[in-house]
Amino acid sequence: MISKRQKDIVLSLIKAKEPVSAEWMAKELGVSDRTIRTEIKELQSQCSSLGIMIESVRSKGYLLKVTDYEVFEKEFTPNSSDVIDETQSDFSDQANRVLYILKRFLLEKEPIKLESLEEDLFVSKPKIQNDLKIVREILESYDLKLVSRPHYGTQAEGNEYMKRLCFSNYILSRNSNLNIDSNSFQLLNEKLFEKIKETIIKKVNEYKIEISDIALENLATHITIGCKRIEEGFVIEYLEHELTGKYPFERIVANEIVKEVEEFTGLEFPKSEIDYIIVHLLGTKLIHKNTLDEFGKFDELGTIIHCMLERLKTELNWDFNDDSEFIQALSLHIRPAMNRLRYNMNIRNPLLDEIKRKYPSAFEGAAIASRCIEEYLEIEVGEHEIAYIALHIGVALERMKTRQKKTNRVIVVCASGVGSAKLLYYRLQNEFKDEIDIVATTNYYQLKEYDLSAIDFIISTIPIKEDIGLPVKVVNTFLGEGDIENIRVGLSSVKGYEGKTYLDASRVFIHKDFQDKESVIRFLCEELYKQRLVSKDYVNSVFEREALAPTNFGNLVAIPHPLTPVTEETFWTVCTLKKPIEWTDKHMVQFICLLNIRKEPEDDLDKMYKRLLALLENSTAVQKILKSESAEEIIKLLNES
Repeated sequence: MISKRQKDIVLSLIKAKEPVSAEWMAKELGVSDRTIRTEIKELQSQCSSLGIMIESVRSKGYLLKVTDYEVFEKEFTPNSSDVIDETQSDFSDQANRVLYILKRFLLEKEPIKLESLEEDLFVSKPKIQNDLKIVREILESYDLKLVSRPHYGTQAEGNEYMKRLCFSNYILSRNSNLNIDSNSFQLLNEKLFEKIKETIIKKVNEYKIEISDIALENLATHITIGCKRIEEGFVIEYLEHELTGKYPFERIVANEIVKEVEEFTGLEFPKSEIDYIIVHLLGTKLIHKNTLDEFGKFDELGTIIHCMLERLKTELNWDFNDDSEFIQALSLHIRPAMNRLRYNMNIRNPLLDEIKRKYPSAFEGAAIASRCIEEYLEIEVGEHEIAYIALHIGVALERMKTRQKKTNRVIVVCASGVGSAKLLYYRLQNEFKDEIDIVATTNYYQLKEYDLSAIDFIISTIPIKEDIGLPVKVVNTFLGEGDIENIRVGLSSVKGYEGKTYLDASRVFIHKDFQDKESVIRFLCEELYKQRLVSKDYVNSVFEREALAPTNFGNLVAIPHPLTPVTEETFWTVCTLKKPIEWTDKHMVQFICLLNIRKEPEDDLDKMYKRLLALLENSTAVQKILKSESAEEIIKLLNES
């Protein structure tokens, strides 16, 4: 059994292509170098049973190799929660203790004495008191309280609905696809869960309803939790929002599902429990096919989508008004998303980190668009919901790029005669069909007769010595793999992105001593204000964006930026710290790049993001930047990345 920290160490090593030092991992995980070395020794002793090998590289650090992928995946699948099984959990790890205590408070009827927790967990009273602070914070985020009575014990008190949400979000472990993990069926009845799932699928098909796999899994989970709680005498008394007379379609479906569940469980569901199921139906994509056009322009959905389209157009210059596929996808997503937010139904997005990293532009667009929901409902949207909206925006951006794609106008120069010229022409057409438009095939001596003002570049089978003012790619008549790659390089350089620099030495700050992210952000914004590049209230926009979704991306890097583009040009402001600071939720950061984006967005914005985020995959580059002693050295390293 390995601890969460050991898992984090392995996942840190697997990302790196070069050896990683204990010092680096210690910074990332917020522990001492000595702790890392001790944990690695322990891992090395278990290597064969974990499907890995950890090699110590002198003066450089540790390198991990996977020796058995099947075993490795089983042990280290990302996003899968730790097993919440008190017979196996490692209680030396605080996270495991907290989940165990939380589970007991959520599930047990009788008050719990702290002495019994000390005995179960084999830890001291001060440790239990620290764990309880975290448990209290988690419960308070669901409006639940820990109430202690002398000589009697401590109990979690509050709304049963919120207890169930907390139970689902914290106690049930899920695999990387967000399906309930088999380990959780020690807490839930697996056969009952499968039966409920079958019932929902039957009703979904009967009423021609569209529902995603994740939503189906979620609904089945919550009804199964409902059965367990009703059986134990815990019934939802009321919901904050009165549902009487509302959502008649969802009520019919909920009643039919409940009728079948009552038959095979022998339980009785009161009206409040049926309302609870309606709430979960509202939080799924529960919608008749072909009813999308019936949504009126004055419906709240229409208002939100109109607001989103306007924000994306005015603030990022993305016009999706004519993209009916995007509008339809948003319509299907936004209504259940708003219901989830109304009823505090936290949804998890298994792809959150990947979306932030691989589709940064789409994620920023989604953060801006999500404010329409936030302002309408006066509820914080959260980064998991933002990431789902980002997926739809990402697809729409790809469609837009395809429509706007400029084909490069090319002249082919061939000295070998008509037959080989035709062969070269067809090979080029086949390889680059949507990327180039072959205007003509000609001999070298006839080239000067052509008007080259509308031509992007020349592909030639012979060298062209004189300067004709255009890029020339020399290839073999029979076009080998090297020639194809050579042309691809030519195409990308024609597209006009050639090593643009976003840095200036006056905006590079080295080895600063800040204790928290607020201080770093205020300092960087103040420096830009002194340089007359931003207004005094610029910092407020950066904090507003940070509140929507944290901008740390792993690898000790954070990329804060304002909510909307406001500067005259796009540029970076960077800062390295003497010591890492906690950015959010124990994620450590030591390199900060404040991203300032021009208010008239450029076409190469996505490439700029990708160039900057390439750092995230390269811990060696970040380490070099953190060790740099001059602004010039950092600029050189960032321009090379």
